[in-house]
Order: sequence, then structure tokens, then C-alpha cells
Amino acid sequence: MKYWRHVPPLRVMLAIEATARLESLSKAANELNVTQSAISHLITQAEEFLSVRLFDRQSRPVRVTIEGRRYVNALVAGLDIISLEGETLQRGHNADSLTVSCNLANANFWLLPRLKEFYESHPEITVNMVTAYQGLPELSERIDISVRFGRGNWPDCDAELLLLELITPVASPVYLARSATIETPRDLTHHRLLHARADDKAWFDWEQWFAHYGIKTHQLPGPHFDNHLTMMQAALAGEGIALGWIGTATEFVRAGQLFELFDDKIQADGGIYLVWRKNVPLSAAAKTFATWMLASRDANLRDLKDQSLQPSFNKRRDQ
Repeated sequence: MKYWRHVPPLRVMLAIEATARLESLSKAANELNVTQSAISHLITQAEEFLSVRLFDRQSRPVRVTIEGRRYVNALVAGLDIISLEGETLQRGHNADSLTVSCNLANANFWLLPRLKEFYESHPEITVNMVTAYQGLPELSERIDISVRFGRGNWPDCDAELLLLELITPVASPVYLARSATIETPRDLTHHRLLHARADDKAWFDWEQWFAHYGIKTHQLPGPHFDNHLTMMQAALAGEGIALGWIGTATEFVRAGQLFELFDDKIQADGGIYLVWRKNVPLSAAAKTFATWMLASRDANLRDLKDQSLQPSFNKRRDQ
């Protein structure tokens, strides 16, 4: 079949798709790194080629016509197939590496310590890492696998639970040695508390922790940090008390660098998940990494049960 008779040039198709998706000629131009007039010219070229009007360019935002919508839907379907096949071929040429995205704190305190064991088993594979300072670690064409905190229900993703998160206050022996005795949750209102900013309230904060025990608070003391990693580093330096998560505190508790202050633990509204895009084949390296992570999770969970960080749901609201 002579496709050129009915299929416009690729640059024209990309201009149509971007304009339809972004509903703006200027935004499409920015995305494709061309001028707005170039996008307008390409769309005009497409409309003349197809003998149909694709967009109502007088409206704001730019609207796709009925005929244009049918064409854009077919265009996107075809580009998706081509893109997926190209990505699959590219991954095949990089079978000895993969890229993982992860929250900054979980990357430093949870994932990186485990990579040593992975490299011992698979020295031929390189794991590249992309960290998210705040918010959800991305999962895009350049990311093979993401390690995310949440409920595992992200759209267009497959997810496997690695770890249920539990929360308890932790502090360094240096801080505890110079501070007043802590016997009840209410005692913490008189201590220096370390706060980490989180837009997602599933990332438990001190206000939520005190509310769990029925303790009303107002203007809790202590410094605020814009990420969990820096807050935990401050706790290790003896600057105050932090809310410790299994994913970020366990190794320090095991080493005696941090102490848990109470036996009770609060189960977070979510866990740590291994996530990848639905219907997108994993590269050989990514598949090996995912298989290893899932095979090791049961051993990790058994390990945690032998440590002091364990689930406990006594509310102790009478304190």
C-alpha cells in the first residue's frame, strides 16, 4: 500500500496530536520546540492534505472538530503502537541496565542498602536511580520501575506490595540522654519535634500522630524540613524526635543509632509498592530486578518481625 497518499508527514502528525492534547497552539509549539506559526502551518498543511478542518482555531482553548476527533483518535492509536514497539526495541539494546524511580528518603534509607545484595547476585546489571524530592516518583518511558508509597491503585499501572508501613517516634541516644524522660505520648508535646512537610496527608505528620492518641495540640514545637530525608538526618544528629517509618528508620534502630520511644505502632494508610506500567513489557534487566525484589520481600518481612518495629494497635488513648 502506498501510505504516502493518505498519511501526512510525521512532523504534521505530531503537531496535530500535541495541539489536540494540549488544546493550544503555543503549548504544542513549546513541547515540540518550534514556533507557534510553524504549528499553525503544519495544521493547515494537514487540513489541506486531508480536505477537512481538524481544529476550530478561533475558540479558546483550541477545540478539535468532530472529524478532527475521529482522526486524532486513530492517529494516537497508531503512534502508541509505534512508540511501544520502538521502546521495546530500545530496551532490548539496553538489557544490562534499568532505571528505578523512588522517593528521596526511601531511596537513601531503604532501597540503596538492598542494592548491594542485588549486585552480588546480578553483577552484570546496572540499576540507575531517579529520585523524587517531593510527591509521587514518576513512571514514564525513561523509568522502568517505580518504588512508591501509596495504596497500589495508580491508573494504568501494575503494583505489588513490598512492605506495609508502620510509624513510631524515634530519637537518637544523644538527644534522649540530655532530655526529659518520656513515658507517655503526651510527654512529647514538651520535646523538640522534627517535622517533614508532605503534601500528601497519607505521609503521617505529628498532628495526625497526636490525634491518634486523642491528644489535642497547638503550635507543636520544633523545626520544619521540606523533605523526610533531611528530617531523619536531623534525628540522627540528635536534634530532636522524628516520626520513624519502617522504610526509613529500621536500619538505624537495628544499629542502635535511633531508639523507638513506644511499643505501639500506627499503621500508615498505605505501603511501599513495586510499580510498573500496565501492558508495557519490562526489559530483561527490569524483569530480573522485579523478580528479585518480589522474591526477597517475604524474607524482609520476616526480618522485620524479629526486630522491634512491629505492628501494634493499642491506642493508649487514656494517656
